[in-house]
Amino acid sequence: MVVVEVVVAYDSGGDGCRWVGTRGAEVVVFAGGWGLELVAVVMVDSGQMKIHFVLLISRQGKVRLTKWYSPYSQKERTKVIRELSGMILTRGPKLSNFVEWRGFKVVYKRYASLYFCMCINQEDNELEILEIIHHFVEILDRYFGSVCELDLIFNFHKAYYILDEILIAGELQESSKKTVARLVAAQDSLVETAKEEANSISNIIAQATK
Repeated sequence: MVVVEVVVAYDSGGDGCRWVGTRGAEVVVFAGGWGLELVAVVMVDSGQMKIHFVLLISRQGKVRLTKWYSPYSQKERTKVIRELSGMILTRGPKLSNFVEWRGFKVVYKRYASLYFCMCINQEDNELEILEIIHHFVEILDRYFGSVCELDLIFNFHKAYYILDEILIAGELQESSKKTVARLVAAQDSLVETAKEEANSISNIIAQATK
């Protein structure tokens, strides 16, 4: 457990108690002297599987999407991409979708011309990661209509937005395809509204400066 905040409460009410809140947080109350209590907000490890990074690589070795959930320097990221690209792209179709790498486990799956890769700890469930990869691909398919590599090249920001709705801090947050589709549609609507307002303001300024 990691204490992230400590405050002082001025209403002592006993010898101490514990309340377990939502979203993996605990509030622990420690009885103190002089009618005071220390209240510590504690983050609790949820035990959920941690994804360290996500890579989308084409058959030609071009990186189409990267998302890092663990700290890697730019130099390390370049080295990781180079190592995994060379390792995964040369593997035969009959080999396992799991690769042992640097004490971690890399799970990948090929869809058309793209390899979807995720890195997890050795003890984590690789079959669950395959399901998460497929879940991501299904949502991309639903949004783009049979997604292809060109969709990710020209609309990479939307692919990132979809991924951010599915994974937060390397953990699965949304398993409902309908919910993700609804949130992405709402985001698109906000973008279109902002564009219309910007065009309207530009027209007003253009007319005023004539």
